[in-house]
Amino acid sequence: MKDEYLSSLVGRAVQVYRGGPDSNVGVLLDVNEDYLTLQKEDGEIIYYKTAHIKSIKENSQIRYNSILKVYDANNLVKAATFNELLGHFKDQTIRINGKGPESKFGTLIDVKDDFLVLYTEQDGLIFYKEQHIKSFSHAIPTTSQEVVEEKESVDQPTVTKETPEEVTEESTEEVTEETAVKKMKEVYEQIIADNTANLMTNLKYSWIKINRKGPESMEGLLVEANDDYLVLVVNNEIFRIATYHVKNFSLSINPLEEQKDEQKDNQKEETQNAQTTNTSTDNEQSNESQKQESTDQETSTRSKLTYEEELNLANKRRNRRLKKKARQGKTKK
Repeated sequence: MKDEYLSSLVGRAVQVYRGGPDSNVGVLLDVNEDYLTLQKEDGEIIYYKTAHIKSIKENSQIRYNSILKVYDANNLVKAATFNELLGHFKDQTIRINGKGPESKFGTLIDVKDDFLVLYTEQDGLIFYKEQHIKSFSHAIPTTSQEVVEEKESVDQPTVTKETPEEVTEESTEEVTEETAVKKMKEVYEQIIADNTANLMTNLKYSWIKINRKGPESMEGLLVEANDDYLVLVVNNEIFRIATYHVKNFSLSINPLEEQKDEQKDNQKEETQNAQTTNTSTDNEQSNESQKQESTDQETSTRSKLTYEEELNLANKRRNRRLKKKARQGKTKK
């Protein structure tokens, strides 16, 4: 496909890819050196790398007046190349590779000559090789038309009060996400490199996952890396993987998951401590009851001995009185 042909389709309704997860229908907004820009009816803007596009179909019967109303030229980001375009979206949330098996939605951390770094809550740091990226997309900001509608709705507001708990949860989630991104940037700064080869060298003896989805996905210890192949130890097996066919890889580091695990461990420890405390309390109560029982037994035993002693003393006094009376009787005679 020549750029002249693609340029002639700007402003028309087209379908990029005939089918599959990368297929989308929308208005062709722009054509550049190595990428084109498509906007879907829901307002999502997708930047396709032209080297990966297999087909483009024009449908002149479809009307996209709604899209043309949504589209605002101020929302369109332009650059000379696809890689330079990605650089404009650093620290923003984007989706890589549409809805396919290699698709991921996260924060763009950095863009280098032949790879980009994406952070996701589930996977941590993911490194995508630039040559295997087919497209990326983002949601457009609020248009001027929507702002007017919002202002009109402000005149007759429908107030929905948020509870303090909901506000606290939302603010906590935002702080947690920002903290996680900051931590992952600190991790990335320790292994940063200008190209994939040097990055792989810096990751030697790290636990990584290659090609996150599909039959060629594997996870293990990286023990060797060069321009031609990688050596990965998985359990008791050694894999040699052609570097060219590595589409993406990720580090098994996720601060949010670690924080959740830490919270779970703390909760588990607190539960165990509570159980231990309850058990010790029960044991103490049992010991106290046993002590009380033994004390009662000793008291009753002591009371019994005292009674016998008093009985013996009473008998002795009685015998003495009898002996005394007998002596007195003998004296009178």
